[in-house]
Amino acid sequence: MFDDEKTNYSIVDEGGERSTLTLDKWAADILQAELPDVHTWVQKKFDLVTAKFPNETRRRRGDLVRALAYREAEKSPRIAEILTQL
Repeated sequence: MFDDEKTNYSIVDEGGERSTLTLDKWAADILQAELPDVHTWVQKKFDLVTAKFPNETRRRRGDLVRALAYREAEKSPRIAEILTQL
């Protein structure tokens, strides 16, 4: 949306293995400011998506978690501040 910078979050995948979910930096920065623990939030969303869509590919489930993260970030009043910088 704004640039190519990314922020990685370590999660535990459906098989109990460590994996990484990547968000655009603008969204990660907003979530860091708005949520008490972004890592926990991302893990919970991944677990929810995995439970609801067990037959989806890992990439698709990651895309769904990213969509939820971007929607959450866009609800923040901080998005207006970011948009004024464009």
